[in-house]
Amino acid sequence: MTVRGAVVGWSRRVGVALFAGGMFLIPGCGSESGEPVAADTAGPTLTPVDSILLPEADTLYIGNPYALVVDPFDGSFYISDIFSGRLLRFRRDGSLMLVYGRPGEGPGEFRGGPGAPMVLDDSTVAAQTTRSRRVNIFDRNTAETIRVVNFPALAGITPPVVIGQEVWMTDFEIRRETSLTRWHPSTDEFRSMGRLPEEYVASLSSDNWSYASLFRIGSLAYADGRFVQGWSGLDEMFVLNLRGEVVDTANIPVARRKGVPADLRERIDIENIPFREQLEGSSRLRQLFPLPGGGFVFTHHDQTALQLQPMPVLTAKVWLGVLSPDLSQACVDTLVPHDFEIRPMETFRGDTLFVLDRRIDDLQKLQTWVLMYLVSDEECDWMSTRPGA
Repeated sequence: MTVRGAVVGWSRRVGVALFAGGMFLIPGCGSESGEPVAADTAGPTLTPVDSILLPEADTLYIGNPYALVVDPFDGSFYISDIFSGRLLRFRRDGSLMLVYGRPGEGPGEFRGGPGAPMVLDDSTVAAQTTRSRRVNIFDRNTAETIRVVNFPALAGITPPVVIGQEVWMTDFEIRRETSLTRWHPSTDEFRSMGRLPEEYVASLSSDNWSYASLFRIGSLAYADGRFVQGWSGLDEMFVLNLRGEVVDTANIPVARRKGVPADLRERIDIENIPFREQLEGSSRLRQLFPLPGGGFVFTHHDQTALQLQPMPVLTAKVWLGVLSPDLSQACVDTLVPHDFEIRPMETFRGDTLFVLDRRIDDLQKLQTWVLMYLVSDEECDWMSTRPGA
Protein backbone atom coordinates (compact mmCIF):
# COMPACT_ATOMS: atom_id res chain seq x y z
CA MET A 1 0.00 0.00 0.00
CA THR A 2 1.62 3.25 -1.13
CA VAL A 3 0.24 5.36 1.73
CA ARG A 4 1.96 3.11 4.27
CA GLY A 5 5.30 3.64 2.60
CA ALA A 6 4.77 7.37 2.34
CA VAL A 7 4.25 7.86 6.03
CA VAL A 8 6.92 5.62 7.55
CA GLY A 9 9.31 7.74 9.56
CA TRP A 10 6.70 10.29 10.61
CA SER A 11 5.69 8.41 13.75
CA ARG A 12 5.44 10.47 16.92
CA ARG A 13 3.68 9.15 19.99
CA VAL A 14 1.66 11.52 22.14
CA GLY A 15 0.89 10.09 25.59
CA VAL A 16 -1.18 12.07 28.09
CA ALA A 17 -3.23 11.48 31.21
CA LEU A 18 -4.86 14.91 31.10
CA PHE A 19 -4.57 17.33 28.20
CA ALA A 20 -5.67 20.96 28.39
CA GLY A 21 -5.41 23.91 26.09
CA GLY A 22 -2.14 25.03 27.64
CA MET A 23 -0.84 28.50 28.32
CA PHE A 24 1.10 30.00 25.45
CA LEU A 25 1.94 33.62 24.73
CA ILE A 26 0.59 34.68 21.35
CA PRO A 27 2.06 38.01 20.26
CA GLY A 28 -0.37 40.58 18.95
CA CYS A 29 -4.14 40.77 19.18
CA GLY A 30 -7.01 41.90 17.05
CA SER A 31 -10.58 41.21 15.99
CA GLU A 32 -10.00 40.53 12.31
CA SER A 33 -10.63 37.00 11.07
CA GLY A 34 -7.53 34.84 11.33
CA GLU A 35 -5.67 37.13 13.75
CA PRO A 36 -4.82 36.04 17.30
CA VAL A 37 -7.18 37.70 19.76
CA ALA A 38 -5.93 36.46 23.13
CA ALA A 39 -2.81 35.40 24.96
CA ASP A 40 -2.32 32.89 27.77
CA THR A 41 -5.75 31.36 27.25
CA ALA A 42 -6.80 27.94 28.55
CA GLY A 43 -8.82 25.85 26.13
CA PRO A 44 -11.16 22.95 26.86
CA THR A 45 -9.78 19.98 28.78
CA LEU A 46 -9.51 16.51 27.25
CA THR A 47 -9.45 13.48 29.53
CA PRO A 48 -8.65 10.08 27.91
CA VAL A 49 -11.33 7.49 28.64
CA ASP A 50 -10.63 4.62 26.22
CA SER A 51 -8.72 3.47 23.14
CA ILE A 52 -9.88 0.73 20.76
CA LEU A 53 -7.71 -1.08 18.19
CA LEU A 54 -9.58 -1.98 15.00
CA PRO A 55 -8.27 -5.37 13.76
CA GLU A 56 -7.33 -5.28 10.08
CA ALA A 57 -6.25 -7.99 7.64
CA ASP A 58 -4.60 -7.82 4.24
CA THR A 59 -7.99 -8.49 2.64
CA LEU A 60 -9.85 -5.91 4.73
CA TYR A 61 -8.10 -2.82 5.99
CA ILE A 62 -8.93 0.87 6.15
CA GLY A 63 -6.98 2.36 3.27
CA ASN A 64 -8.20 5.96 2.97
CA PRO A 65 -10.83 6.96 5.55
CA TYR A 66 -13.10 9.88 4.71
CA ALA A 67 -15.32 10.14 7.80
CA LEU A 68 -15.94 8.63 11.22
CA VAL A 69 -19.49 8.57 12.66
CA VAL A 70 -20.84 7.07 15.89
CA ASP A 71 -24.16 5.22 15.66
CA PRO A 72 -26.65 7.06 17.93
CA PHE A 73 -28.48 3.84 18.83
CA ASP A 74 -25.75 1.37 19.84
CA GLY A 75 -22.50 3.40 19.80
CA SER A 76 -20.89 1.38 17.00
CA PHE A 77 -18.46 3.11 14.60
CA TYR A 78 -19.01 3.78 10.90
CA ILE A 79 -15.90 4.48 8.82
CA SER A 80 -16.19 5.56 5.19
CA ASP A 81 -13.24 4.15 3.28
CA ILE A 82 -12.59 5.68 -0.12
CA PHE A 83 -9.80 3.17 -0.86
CA SER A 84 -12.03 0.08 -0.67
CA GLY A 85 -15.22 1.88 -1.75
CA ARG A 86 -17.10 0.54 1.27
CA LEU A 87 -18.71 1.73 4.46
CA LEU A 88 -17.36 -0.28 7.40
CA ARG A 89 -19.13 -0.65 10.74
CA PHE A 90 -17.25 -1.75 13.88
CA ARG A 91 -18.51 -2.78 17.30
CA ARG A 92 -17.30 -0.98 20.38
CA ASP A 93 -14.84 -3.82 21.05
CA GLY A 94 -13.21 -3.08 17.67
CA SER A 95 -14.51 -6.13 15.79
CA LEU A 96 -16.00 -5.73 12.33
CA MET A 97 -19.79 -5.74 12.41
CA LEU A 98 -21.05 -5.06 8.86
CA VAL A 99 -19.85 -3.89 5.46
CA TYR A 100 -22.14 -1.66 3.40
CA GLY A 101 -21.73 -1.33 -0.35
CA ARG A 102 -18.79 -1.91 -2.67
CA PRO A 103 -16.99 0.03 -5.42
CA GLY A 104 -18.77 0.44 -8.72
CA GLU A 105 -21.54 2.27 -10.57
CA GLY A 106 -24.65 0.22 -9.77
CA PRO A 107 -27.15 0.12 -6.89
CA GLY A 108 -25.39 -0.21 -3.55
CA GLU A 109 -22.05 0.68 -5.15
CA PHE A 110 -19.88 3.74 -4.52
CA ARG A 111 -18.19 5.66 -7.28
CA GLY A 112 -15.10 7.09 -5.61
CA GLY A 113 -16.07 5.84 -2.17
CA PRO A 114 -18.72 6.73 0.42
CA GLY A 115 -19.08 10.13 2.05
CA ALA A 116 -20.15 10.78 5.64
CA PRO A 117 -22.62 8.10 6.81
CA MET A 118 -26.21 9.12 7.53
CA VAL A 119 -27.97 7.09 10.25
CA LEU A 120 -31.55 7.99 9.34
CA ASP A 121 -33.28 5.81 11.96
CA ASP A 122 -32.78 2.51 13.79
CA SER A 123 -33.25 0.52 10.57
CA THR A 124 -31.74 2.70 7.84
CA VAL A 125 -28.28 4.04 7.03
CA ALA A 126 -27.23 5.91 3.90
CA ALA A 127 -24.12 7.39 2.32
CA GLN A 128 -23.49 9.65 -0.65
CA THR A 129 -20.86 8.73 -3.20
CA THR A 130 -17.94 11.14 -3.19
CA ARG A 131 -17.87 11.50 -7.00
CA SER A 132 -21.58 11.89 -7.67
CA ARG A 133 -24.77 13.19 -6.08
CA ARG A 134 -26.20 9.69 -5.74
CA VAL A 135 -27.02 8.26 -2.30
CA ASN A 136 -27.17 4.56 -1.45
CA ILE A 137 -29.66 3.61 1.25
CA PHE A 138 -29.03 0.38 3.19
CA ASP A 139 -30.76 -1.71 5.80
CA ARG A 140 -28.88 -0.73 8.95
CA ASN A 141 -29.12 -4.22 10.45
CA THR A 142 -28.30 -6.38 7.40
CA ALA A 143 -26.32 -4.03 5.10
CA GLU A 144 -28.61 -4.97 2.19
CA THR A 145 -29.23 -2.26 -0.39
CA ILE A 146 -32.73 -0.81 -0.15
CA ARG A 147 -32.66 1.78 -2.94
CA VAL A 148 -30.68 4.53 -4.63
CA VAL A 149 -31.62 8.21 -4.55
CA ASN A 150 -30.39 10.91 -6.91
CA PHE A 151 -29.37 13.75 -4.61
CA PRO A 152 -29.40 17.47 -5.48
CA ALA A 153 -27.19 18.35 -2.51
CA LEU A 154 -23.47 17.95 -1.88
CA ALA A 155 -23.48 16.97 1.77
CA GLY A 156 -20.82 18.17 4.21
CA ILE A 157 -18.30 16.39 6.41
CA THR A 158 -20.61 16.15 9.43
CA PRO A 159 -23.51 13.67 9.48
CA PRO A 160 -26.88 15.20 8.60
CA VAL A 161 -29.34 16.42 11.21
CA VAL A 162 -32.42 14.20 11.57
CA ILE A 163 -35.48 16.02 12.93
CA GLY A 164 -38.52 13.75 12.99
CA GLN A 165 -39.10 12.60 9.40
CA GLU A 166 -36.84 15.28 7.92
CA VAL A 167 -33.14 15.12 7.16
CA TRP A 168 -31.18 18.38 7.00
CA MET A 169 -27.68 18.76 5.64
CA THR A 170 -25.15 21.27 4.39
CA ASP A 171 -25.53 21.87 0.68
CA PHE A 172 -22.72 23.27 -1.45
CA GLU A 173 -24.50 23.95 -4.72
CA ILE A 174 -22.70 26.12 -7.27
CA ARG A 175 -25.62 26.93 -9.58
CA ARG A 176 -28.16 27.66 -6.83
CA GLU A 177 -25.55 29.07 -4.42
CA THR A 178 -27.52 27.41 -1.61
CA SER A 179 -26.14 26.28 1.75
CA LEU A 180 -28.83 24.01 3.25
CA THR A 181 -31.06 21.19 1.98
CA ARG A 182 -34.05 19.46 3.58
CA TRP A 183 -34.85 15.89 2.51
CA HIS A 184 -37.98 13.83 3.20
CA PRO A 185 -36.81 10.21 2.72
CA SER A 186 -40.41 8.91 2.67
CA THR A 187 -41.23 10.93 -0.47
CA ASP A 188 -37.75 11.95 -1.66
CA GLU A 189 -38.87 15.56 -1.69
CA PHE A 190 -35.94 17.97 -1.56
CA ARG A 191 -35.89 21.65 -0.78
CA SER A 192 -32.72 23.72 -1.02
CA MET A 193 -32.48 27.04 0.78
CA GLY A 194 -30.13 29.52 2.38
CA ARG A 195 -27.23 31.22 0.66
CA LEU A 196 -23.56 30.47 0.54
CA PRO A 197 -21.34 32.92 2.46
CA GLU A 198 -20.26 36.02 0.56
CA GLU A 199 -16.66 34.86 0.19
CA TYR A 200 -17.89 31.74 -1.60
CA VAL A 201 -20.30 33.67 -3.82
CA ALA A 202 -17.49 36.07 -4.76
CA SER A 203 -15.21 33.14 -5.59
CA LEU A 204 -17.85 31.41 -7.73
CA SER A 205 -18.44 34.61 -9.70
CA SER A 206 -14.73 35.08 -10.44
CA ASP A 207 -12.74 33.65 -13.32
CA ASN A 208 -10.84 31.39 -10.93
CA TRP A 209 -13.02 29.87 -8.20
CA SER A 210 -10.30 27.73 -6.63
CA TYR A 211 -11.12 29.05 -3.13
CA ALA A 212 -14.73 27.88 -3.29
CA SER A 213 -13.70 24.52 -4.70
CA LEU A 214 -10.89 23.93 -2.20
CA PHE A 215 -12.93 24.91 0.88
CA ARG A 216 -16.34 23.53 -0.10
CA ILE A 217 -16.63 21.29 2.97
CA GLY A 218 -19.33 22.50 5.35
CA SER A 219 -20.35 21.44 8.86
CA LEU A 220 -23.83 21.56 10.39
CA ALA A 221 -25.25 21.13 13.90
CA TYR A 222 -28.71 21.66 15.42
CA ALA A 223 -29.99 22.52 18.90
CA ASP A 224 -32.83 24.54 20.42
CA GLY A 225 -34.66 25.15 17.15
CA ARG A 226 -31.67 26.58 15.26
CA PHE A 227 -28.89 25.39 13.04
CA VAL A 228 -25.25 26.39 13.37
CA GLN A 229 -23.27 26.08 10.16
CA GLY A 230 -19.59 26.56 9.46
CA TRP A 231 -17.37 26.35 6.38
CA SER A 232 -13.78 25.18 6.08
CA GLY A 233 -12.66 28.46 4.47
CA LEU A 234 -13.96 30.79 7.19
CA ASP A 235 -13.55 31.48 10.90
CA GLU A 236 -17.19 32.61 11.10
CA MET A 237 -20.09 30.37 12.04
CA PHE A 238 -23.65 31.17 11.05
CA VAL A 239 -26.88 30.67 12.99
CA LEU A 240 -29.72 29.67 10.65
CA ASN A 241 -33.45 29.34 11.21
CA LEU A 242 -35.51 26.55 9.65
CA ARG A 243 -35.89 28.64 6.48
CA GLY A 244 -32.12 28.75 6.05
CA GLU A 245 -31.92 32.45 6.87
CA VAL A 246 -28.87 33.74 8.76
CA VAL A 247 -30.06 35.24 12.06
CA ASP A 248 -26.73 35.55 13.85
CA THR A 249 -23.00 35.04 13.38
CA ALA A 250 -20.11 34.08 15.64
CA ASN A 251 -16.47 34.92 14.88
CA ILE A 252 -14.36 32.10 16.31
CA PRO A 253 -11.27 33.47 18.12
CA VAL A 254 -7.78 32.27 17.25
CA ALA A 255 -5.33 31.52 20.04
CA ARG A 256 -2.93 28.80 18.88
CA ARG A 257 -4.12 27.45 15.54
CA LYS A 258 -3.30 29.20 12.25
CA GLY A 259 -6.74 30.71 11.73
CA VAL A 260 -8.12 31.88 8.38
CA PRO A 261 -6.42 34.99 6.89
CA ALA A 262 -8.91 37.72 5.97
CA ASP A 263 -7.52 37.87 2.42
CA LEU A 264 -7.46 34.10 1.86
CA ARG A 265 -9.88 34.13 -1.08
CA GLU A 266 -7.98 36.88 -2.91
CA ARG A 267 -4.66 35.13 -2.36
CA ILE A 268 -6.01 31.91 -3.85
CA ASP A 269 -8.31 33.19 -6.62
CA ILE A 270 -6.34 36.28 -7.69
CA GLU A 271 -2.72 35.84 -6.60
CA ASN A 272 -2.71 32.08 -7.37
CA ILE A 273 -0.50 31.19 -4.42
CA PRO A 274 1.28 27.79 -4.61
CA PHE A 275 -0.77 24.68 -3.94
CA ARG A 276 1.21 23.75 -0.82
CA GLU A 277 0.40 27.16 0.66
CA GLN A 278 -3.27 26.65 -0.21
CA LEU A 279 -3.23 23.35 1.71
CA GLU A 280 -1.16 24.52 4.68
CA GLY A 281 -1.78 28.25 5.05
CA SER A 282 -4.97 28.27 7.12
CA SER A 283 -7.07 26.35 9.63
CA ARG A 284 -10.01 24.35 8.31
CA LEU A 285 -13.20 23.78 10.25
CA ARG A 286 -14.04 20.07 10.28
CA GLN A 287 -16.50 18.88 12.92
CA LEU A 288 -19.35 20.75 14.62
CA PHE A 289 -21.72 19.10 17.12
CA PRO A 290 -24.16 20.16 19.87
CA LEU A 291 -23.23 19.49 23.49
CA PRO A 292 -25.74 17.85 25.86
CA GLY A 293 -25.75 20.78 28.30
CA GLY A 294 -26.03 23.43 25.58
CA GLY A 295 -23.49 25.00 23.32
CA PHE A 296 -21.45 23.41 20.55
CA VAL A 297 -18.09 21.69 20.20
CA PHE A 298 -15.96 21.90 17.06
CA THR A 299 -12.57 21.03 15.58
CA HIS A 300 -10.17 22.75 13.20
CA HIS A 301 -7.32 21.15 11.23
CA ASP A 302 -3.96 22.77 10.55
CA GLN A 303 -2.74 20.64 7.66
CA THR A 304 0.76 19.60 6.66
CA ALA A 305 1.42 17.96 3.29
CA LEU A 306 3.76 14.99 3.73
CA GLN A 307 3.91 14.73 -0.05
CA LEU A 308 2.17 16.40 -2.99
CA GLN A 309 2.84 13.95 -5.84
CA PRO A 310 1.41 11.79 -7.28
CA MET A 311 -1.37 12.76 -4.87
CA PRO A 312 -1.34 14.76 -1.63
CA VAL A 313 -0.72 12.84 1.60
CA LEU A 314 -1.79 14.98 4.53
CA THR A 315 -1.45 15.01 8.25
CA ALA A 316 -2.82 17.69 10.57
CA LYS A 317 -2.80 19.21 14.01
CA VAL A 318 -6.35 19.02 15.35
CA TRP A 319 -7.62 21.87 17.53
CA LEU A 320 -10.69 21.62 19.75
CA GLY A 321 -13.02 24.48 20.72
CA VAL A 322 -16.35 25.04 22.46
CA LEU A 323 -19.09 27.63 21.84
CA SER A 324 -21.32 28.85 24.68
CA PRO A 325 -25.09 28.11 24.42
CA ASP A 326 -25.85 31.67 23.28
CA LEU A 327 -22.84 31.61 20.91
CA SER A 328 -21.52 34.86 22.39
CA GLN A 329 -18.33 33.28 23.77
CA ALA A 330 -15.88 30.59 22.75
CA CYS A 331 -13.14 28.58 24.46
CA VAL A 332 -10.63 27.56 21.85
CA ASP A 333 -7.55 25.80 20.63
CA THR A 334 -6.83 22.72 22.68
CA LEU A 335 -4.47 20.49 20.71
CA VAL A 336 -5.93 16.99 20.32
CA PRO A 337 -3.28 14.31 21.01
CA HIS A 338 -2.77 11.75 18.27
CA ASP A 339 0.00 10.26 16.13
CA PHE A 340 0.95 12.21 13.04
CA GLU A 341 1.50 9.58 10.34
CA ILE A 342 -1.73 10.38 8.47
CA ARG A 343 -4.43 13.00 8.86
CA PRO A 344 -6.80 11.89 11.64
CA MET A 345 -10.59 11.87 11.49
CA GLU A 346 -12.77 12.79 14.44
CA THR A 347 -16.39 12.96 15.54
CA PHE A 348 -18.44 13.51 18.69
CA ARG A 349 -21.23 11.88 20.61
CA GLY A 350 -22.46 13.92 23.56
CA ASP A 351 -19.44 15.31 25.40
CA THR A 352 -17.07 12.61 24.11
CA LEU A 353 -14.55 13.14 21.32
CA PHE A 354 -13.72 10.15 19.12
CA VAL A 355 -10.50 10.28 17.09
CA LEU A 356 -9.64 7.87 14.29
CA ASP A 357 -5.88 7.66 14.77
CA ARG A 358 -3.44 5.80 12.51
CA ARG A 359 -0.01 4.65 13.64
CA ILE A 360 2.98 2.76 12.30
CA ASP A 361 3.80 -0.04 14.76
CA ASP A 362 7.19 -1.61 15.48
CA LEU A 363 6.72 -4.03 12.55
CA GLN A 364 6.07 -1.13 10.15
CA LYS A 365 2.39 -2.00 9.86
CA LEU A 366 -0.31 0.63 9.85
CA GLN A 367 -2.69 0.35 12.80
CA THR A 368 -6.06 2.05 13.17
CA TRP A 369 -7.24 3.13 16.62
CA VAL A 370 -10.31 4.90 17.93
CA LEU A 371 -9.26 7.18 20.80
CA MET A 372 -11.90 8.56 23.15
CA TYR A 373 -11.67 11.75 25.26
CA LEU A 374 -14.11 13.42 27.61
CA VAL A 375 -14.48 17.14 26.80
CA SER A 376 -14.79 19.65 29.65
CA ASP A 377 -14.99 23.46 29.62
CA GLU A 378 -14.66 23.90 33.40
CA GLU A 379 -11.13 25.35 33.17
CA CYS A 380 -11.84 27.50 30.10
CA ASP A 381 -10.85 31.07 29.46
CA TRP A 382 -13.84 32.36 27.50
CA MET A 383 -13.48 34.96 24.72
CA SER A 384 -16.08 36.96 22.87
CA THR A 385 -17.25 35.91 19.42
CA ARG A 386 -18.74 39.32 18.66
CA PRO A 387 -16.86 41.67 16.30
CA GLY A 388 -15.24 44.58 18.12
CA ALA A 389 -15.87 43.16 21.58
